[in-house]
Amino acid sequence: MMVTEIKIEEGTIHDLKYVYQQFTADFASDELKSFEHLKLLMTKKRYKLLLAKDPMIDEIVGYAFIYEFNHLQAIWIDYIAIDNQLRGSGYGSLLFKKLANWKQNGFIGLFIEVEIPENDEGVTRENQLRRIRFYERLGAKRLPFPYQLPTIHGGLPMYLYFSPSPHVEKLPKEQIKEAISEVFTFIHSDVKQKDDILMEFYTSIEDGF
Repeated sequence: MMVTEIKIEEGTIHDLKYVYQQFTADFASDELKSFEHLKLLMTKKRYKLLLAKDPMIDEIVGYAFIYEFNHLQAIWIDYIAIDNQLRGSGYGSLLFKKLANWKQNGFIGLFIEVEIPENDEGVTRENQLRRIRFYERLGAKRLPFPYQLPTIHGGLPMYLYFSPSPHVEKLPKEQIKEAISEVFTFIHSDVKQKDDILMEFYTSIEDGF
């Protein structure tokens, strides 16, 4: 049965302890941040853990870690996941739509990193393609440059998507550069080579859509 409602609550460090075990199972090891680093980010206020709850049963069905920019009227979805046993029930779409309306007054949309599908056929590739179809069905558009996620092992090639608000017809490269630079500085302060990784693709950033 497809659900029709979801509510979002801002999580605390106590909630992070609850979510972290599931978080490590939901994402590839290369993409993970340590518990201590997430805790540090959350103390700086602009980085938030959001808990998705089914209001009928008042239970957590998923979560998202987001970053609110200093000046740009957009948010960066760092991680987003629905409980593995509940995927396909509509919770994911409801959560994403809630985030798309997270802020008002000139809000332009959401950035989200998406895995590039593996070449080899299999369950992993199908899951990766399914996620891409999910975001594109909800209006997200892939940005036209070779983005890399900074990790302690180096740059990890990823797709960078943007889900624009209805009034946004174009995303200028200046805004994209501002967003990525801020995210690299703030979220990825634990990656020593983050500036070198950024420079590998920074000059290739183009307008979106």
